[in-house]
Amino acid sequence: MGFTVMMFVGVLLCRFVPKTVVYTIRVIIYALIAGLSFIPAYIAVKAFYGQEMLDALSVYFPVLAVNPLILTKTETRFSLRPPHLMLLELAGYITGFNLVCIAVGTFRDVLTNSKIGNFEVSAGFTVPAFSTTFGGLIIVGVSAGLFRWLYNQSKERKARRLEKEMRRQRMIDEVSRL
Repeated sequence: MGFTVMMFVGVLLCRFVPKTVVYTIRVIIYALIAGLSFIPAYIAVKAFYGQEMLDALSVYFPVLAVNPLILTKTETRFSLRPPHLMLLELAGYITGFNLVCIAVGTFRDVLTNSKIGNFEVSAGFTVPAFSTTFGGLIIVGVSAGLFRWLYNQSKERKARRLEKEMRRQRMIDEVSRL
């Protein structure tokens, strides 16, 4: 919920920063807006979940306010789209980020407590160190690296298939010329 509010408010307000403003100043304004978007997110999370949730989120919650996604995607994508497409794409980014957070949180819960929420799950082992902030960041970092590796492998396979198809097409063209 906090990320959703921060991202939506942040990108929406950043959209109104004129492109005529020098890039360096524009990025500083984006950072200030992203920081300010933390305020309504904090209020929303506290109202819906209470102070205990904010305490449990620890450093994770404020870190979301300086999420580079707000800054870089605003500059490179969101501000270049017509408003209706920007809102649609923004909804996709927010949904995707939230789904990844749920997946990583579930994985972390299984690794640290052998539970998913209140349900017992037999993981066979636990790693209590992953319950710390640092342990959570390790999970996120390793997961991001693994995802990037899988993504690059997929791109390489597609490139090889395309190259193979192009060679096949060239051979067909050569044979047809004969």
